[in-house]
Amino acid sequence: MANAADTKGVMTENLRDMGLDDETTAKCLRLIEEKRYAELDKLLRAYRQTLLDSVHKYNDRIDCLDYFTYTLRKNGGN
Repeated sequence: MANAADTKGVMTENLRDMGLDDETTAKCLRLIEEKRYAELDKLLRAYRQTLLDSVHKYNDRIDCLDYFTYTLRKNGGN
């Protein structure tokens, strides 16, 4: 865990906790250092959409699994 006074360390840890790889983390930190916040916002919004797409994909799979098991139980399965 980064020291709270170590701003760059805290940001790095937070970016990694989001699931960003080392290359993207470094790019985000560089954009922050260069005060290129619009580019950083665009990058993070795109990453957020990627995460949401994954959530939706797995939610659809869970729905299919639930329906399948419901159908099995309804038709006499345990």
